[in-house]
Amino acid sequence: MSTIDAAPDQFGKLTISIDFPDRHSRLTTFFRLLLAIPLLVFGYFYEIVTLIAVIISWVALVITGTYPAGLYAFVSGYLRFYLRLVGYLYLAVDAYPPFSGAAYPEYPVHVTIPPRKANYSRLKALFRLIYIIPAYIVVAVLAIGLVVLVVLAWLTILFTGRLPGFIADYLTFALGWLAKFIGLYFLVIENY
Repeated sequence: MSTIDAAPDQFGKLTISIDFPDRHSRLTTFFRLLLAIPLLVFGYFYEIVTLIAVIISWVALVITGTYPAGLYAFVSGYLRFYLRLVGYLYLAVDAYPPFSGAAYPEYPVHVTIPPRKANYSRLKALFRLIYIIPAYIVVAVLAIGLVVLVVLAWLTILFTGRLPGFIADYLTFALGWLAKFIGLYFLVIENY
């Protein structure tokens, strides 16, 4: 199991950990994109609603400094769903992700989201799109290597049934940064 702290925060940490299987299914790996179509369709609509919730939350944060509890739970759920989906798509795990943002401790991609804070920085919320530029740059650079490694992982799993350790390490690292970026973008965390 690999774990990375996506963003330490005074109230907890946004973390992602992955229980990589010893052996991967060659069949589900070969058809991974086809198998993911229902998840991608569901995720598309889930993300639209989440973006609306984030905009409403941003307004509330800028005006009151408080993240509405229901919206925080909803956005956190989407973050869990999205990271499990990416872990599945990028061949970290074979288990099909649930169509939900609820916490599923038995699923091999574990996303821990810190509890909602009582007060957030209005200034950090107001300038969030500028504040997250460094995280965006890191994620964009990591994505280039990730595409190459996922193709290599796909071929390796098809021939050997195993995911090489260096690819698993890179996946964990890249997904940790992706979690950090999305957590910052969706206002769930406010510190790098």
